[in-house]
Amino acid sequence: MTITQIQLSEAKNRLSECVKAVQAGAMFEITVRGVPVAQLIAMPKTSSKTGFALRVATHMSHPDTPVFDVHAALQVGRQ
Repeated sequence: MTITQIQLSEAKNRLSECVKAVQAGAMFEITVRGVPVAQLIAMPKTSSKTGFALRVATHMSHPDTPVFDVHAALQVGRQ
C-alpha cells in the first residue's frame, strides 16, 4: 500500500477524514515544509478492547500482582 504525503496544516484541518481513511487501510506521512516528520497508521489489531482486556487479565492473574482496592483509592482521593 502506498503512503500518502500530507502537510501538517492539511492533516490538522482534515484529521477526522484522515483517521477514517486510516481505519479503512490508508497510511499518511505528515510533512513540515516538505520534510517527513511523522506517520499516521492504523494500530495493530492486538490493541483492540478485547486485546487490552486479555492483557489486563493476564497481568492480574500473575501471583505477584498487588491487589488494588478501588474503593480505598477513591476515598483517599476525596480527602
